[in-house]
Amino acid sequence: MITRFCLICIFLSGTCSIKAQSFLQKADSLLTAGQYLEAGVAYERVLFTETSPALRFAAASGKTQSLKLRGRYTQAIDFLNTQIQQTSTDSLLFQLRQEQILCAYLAGQFENAISLTDRIAYLHPDLSLSPVTQAVRILSLNELQRWPEAAAYFKQLAHGAGQDTTLITVYNQLPKLKSVKKAQWLSTFIPGGGQFYAGRPGEALLSILVQSAGLYFGVVSFMHHYYLSAWGVGAALFGSFHAGGVRRAEVLVNQYNAKKVNAFNEKLKAQTLQLAGQQKE
Repeated sequence: MITRFCLICIFLSGTCSIKAQSFLQKADSLLTAGQYLEAGVAYERVLFTETSPALRFAAASGKTQSLKLRGRYTQAIDFLNTQIQQTSTDSLLFQLRQEQILCAYLAGQFENAISLTDRIAYLHPDLSLSPVTQAVRILSLNELQRWPEAAAYFKQLAHGAGQDTTLITVYNQLPKLKSVKKAQWLSTFIPGGGQFYAGRPGEALLSILVQSAGLYFGVVSFMHHYYLSAWGVGAALFGSFHAGGVRRAEVLVNQYNAKKVNAFNEKLKAQTLQLAGQQKE
């Protein structure tokens, strides 16, 4: 009787496992076909009905992939939080946390990506970060312009790829950025000075001409005793364009710096991803 009961349990367990595998394969086929929303729902069905850690991990990974392909990176981070709380296997937890780090980077949450990377090193001290996760940490530090820290991790990644770290010079020439405060100060005391400092001589000349015109009109009106026009038109014109010139100088410097930083970081990104591809998992 006991033997028969055990056989029945084994049969039912095997049947449920086959069904779960079937649901998972269906979800995978939907993902491959580009039906990301439908695939996500199918993966959720597996997560709702299945208790096997391996099958749940496969479903969670598939669900995350479907969200990433839809550009829902923040939603993927929240979803992975729920799966991390329900997973007890250390190696699977480690993989889910690494996937969460990647999603944080893709969502533009660079501080969060770095924080999660520091946390995973603390929670899983015996496991090594994948090359992709190492690259994500470097890229996040680059985006935050924390280049000295990124350089140290870049050398670690290069060492893992078998490169001679003494020959690495990519971080030796950091972009020279302009000061927003200096641009504001120049525009305040020298019309067009901030725009010229930001590398826009054309806008600098235009600012000088407009502010000079307002000042000239105000002085001439005042000398001819048209005091209302002097203050209401000349002074107002000069004041508004002067204040606008200060604000414009700030915008131009920020644009200049962003262009320099993006160009530098893109160069670093290409080399970082190349090293990550060369390193063995």
